[in-house]
Amino acid sequence: MDRKCFLKTSLVAAAATVASVAGAGRAFASPAQQAGETEGFDEIVDVVVVGSGLAGTVAAVAAAETGSTTLLLEKMDQLGGTSRVSGLNFACAGSDEQAAEGIEDDPESLYQDMRKVAEDYGDPELARTVASKSAEFYRFLTERGVVFKQFKNGGGHSVKRILWAGGGRFLLDPLCAHAEKNLADALETRTRCKVDDLIMRDGRVVGVSVREQYSFRYDDPETDDAENASGQARRIGARKGVVFATGGYARDKELLRAESAILAQADSMTNPGATSGTLKMLTSHGAQAVNLSLFRLSYPIPTEDVCWGMLVNPDGERFVNELGSRNDLGVIILKEMLDHDGKPPLLVYDSVGVELFRDKQRLEMSLAGRNFKNGSMYAFDTVEEVAEHFGYEPAVLAAAVDRYNRMFDEGTDEDFGKDMGALNGAALKQPPFYAMNLIPNNNYTPGGVRVDTSARVLDVDGNPIDGLYAAGEASGGVHGAQRLTACSCPDCGAFGMIAGREAAKREPVEL
Repeated sequence: MDRKCFLKTSLVAAAATVASVAGAGRAFASPAQQAGETEGFDEIVDVVVVGSGLAGTVAAVAAAETGSTTLLLEKMDQLGGTSRVSGLNFACAGSDEQAAEGIEDDPESLYQDMRKVAEDYGDPELARTVASKSAEFYRFLTERGVVFKQFKNGGGHSVKRILWAGGGRFLLDPLCAHAEKNLADALETRTRCKVDDLIMRDGRVVGVSVREQYSFRYDDPETDDAENASGQARRIGARKGVVFATGGYARDKELLRAESAILAQADSMTNPGATSGTLKMLTSHGAQAVNLSLFRLSYPIPTEDVCWGMLVNPDGERFVNELGSRNDLGVIILKEMLDHDGKPPLLVYDSVGVELFRDKQRLEMSLAGRNFKNGSMYAFDTVEEVAEHFGYEPAVLAAAVDRYNRMFDEGTDEDFGKDMGALNGAALKQPPFYAMNLIPNNNYTPGGVRVDTSARVLDVDGNPIDGLYAAGEASGGVHGAQRLTACSCPDCGAFGMIAGREAAKREPVEL
């Protein structure tokens, strides 16, 4: 973008100063901020968007398309955040793919499916907003170059409605190409730019203090927010509003331990920068944090397809009903890992069980060794070969398989109450056998700052903080106790569009 299109004012550059406020963004305030000054900016735009994942990219594009000058800031050295490495399946009610197959669906049906697993946590109206905007977001994506490659079913969904473009980058790259081609005069993107604090005037957010040329501590990410003083302090004004789409805090082990110690055992495929610095900074300005004690565990394969197999711990003993919910199953696995020095359990299928997989795309990725860390599945001719590959005593594993098959034949799980009649013939009898280690991932954190249906950040009294918006995983209360499969993408899309447009349509303040 031609930087001349931004209004600029001068400010004497100042080095960032480290204060002794652990975890707070204000620890690196410039001298002007420390003196209580609210004016004097290095540059001024209409809208600032913080975070370049799907929600932030959508918000920035939506704001820039109104003609508002928009600056998209990313603290890491590359764009995309966790979205870039995520599968980002998209639950959409009203796609062309549904119409082509004659599938009847509507936002209310999607909303009801979402609420079935929410367990009455969160704000139902936020979930309804996600469902009602899913078709609009589908058009937003396809009209800007996104092509969906697969249309499939998903666990917990009452109809076939899930779209897959190939992963997060296949959503982000077309949006970035669209912005470069059509929005070059309105939208600029900047990496290695960490936002430390809000700049306020008379109760309104009018900008952000940042550090440019910031170097994230990849070797010690847990101390990054509190101790990393790299970068050059600058002040950026926002005449209309500031949108935070900074993702979750799945990499912040300290915060996770404070909420639930068992979560520190979980693996995470999220961006290394998924820490809680932004969350702490926003709450220091009165933003209300909600649902921080909730969590969502996931697996390389769909939770709904774990049930076709048998799980055994490192001692070769079965320890759980494989038909459990994702979080219940995950907590039990994590406890077993804690008791076995971090060693993961083994999940074993036969050929019948593998054929019953609902999500064949993720199964194929696991069998091909392309399903990220710890996501590979292997095929074997015998149970003994499974044992040898994974370091189990063959006789012990064979005995566990024999007991499982006997209970399957008798129709009663004497050990954990699994409904054997619901397995459609999937025992452990028909070779080839398939096996993988199953480690829960903590790739999504339901907690964050509270927002309303206009994406405005709310304070502890439920009042909007003027000029402040949040979208995607940075916000909390959208999904409740459990986020339904493939509903992160429509969440990022719905509130990304809303936040960008709402911020852009505000009356500008003079800076």
